[in-house]
Amino acid sequence: MTGFGEATEIVAGVHVTAELRSVNNRHFKLTVRAPEVWLRFEPEWERILRERVSRGTVTLTLRPDRSSATGLMRINTALLTSYWNQLHEVARQLGSPPPNDVIAVAGLPGVIDSGDWAAADGEGAGPELERLIRAAVERFQAFRVAEGQAMATDLLGHGGVIVREVERIAGFAPQVSQEFRRKLQQRLQEALHEANVTVEPDDLLREVALFTDRADISEEIVRLRSHLEQFQQLFTAEGSQGRKLDFLCQEMFREANTIGSKANHVGISHAAVEIKTAIERMREIVQNVE
Repeated sequence: MTGFGEATEIVAGVHVTAELRSVNNRHFKLTVRAPEVWLRFEPEWERILRERVSRGTVTLTLRPDRSSATGLMRINTALLTSYWNQLHEVARQLGSPPPNDVIAVAGLPGVIDSGDWAAADGEGAGPELERLIRAAVERFQAFRVAEGQAMATDLLGHGGVIVREVERIAGFAPQVSQEFRRKLQQRLQEALHEANVTVEPDDLLREVALFTDRADISEEIVRLRSHLEQFQQLFTAEGSQGRKLDFLCQEMFREANTIGSKANHVGISHAAVEIKTAIERMREIVQNVE
């Protein structure tokens, strides 16, 4: 599922920002963008993330603020003195005025050593980077929890639609055989009247019984209710439930599809369409749920 988290800490003497972003993926995949000298710690970072994230494409970006590394800068006094003396000597030889401001010399190569702050303490930065990443993960998880709560509310709303339509179907179910018998009897009477023949009541009952058996949706209703109950229970279950929710959506859709195809009833058909529409919307959500 999508997520975002950011934290800033001092690492190797500079301010470093860790940013975590994730998008939906059936599996866990980590992409790291960081100074090369720190990439040796990537396996440890992946371990930390896998403890909290089981699905999704996660991008971890470490951005050092090099401007904050002023405390690591050093003046190479030996080189500065050498430049200064050489410039005075050249000025004397050329008969030119010697420099009288040290600032003019400070900009020469090597006078101010900013240091390779990352490489200088590459190994020692490990614990600081781990603390930074864990802080980013906490914010990342808080973002995902808030998003998950909104998604849960949406899913429960669609689940309510399914519950309502299942009850409508259950109410229509007894009418199916009655309406079929009435229509069959009416059509037979019209046809037999024209042919001047009769039909035995037992034959009519047998046809109605065969149709009722083919159109019986009681098992589908029971399974659909059971799947929906399991679906709702998973909201309070521990651990990753995304795959289970997705599977239950598939099973509920299968039952709704069977109900719509078996029942020869307009009301049931309309209710089955409403159920399948709600399930499709749920699937769009649960495919982004960890």
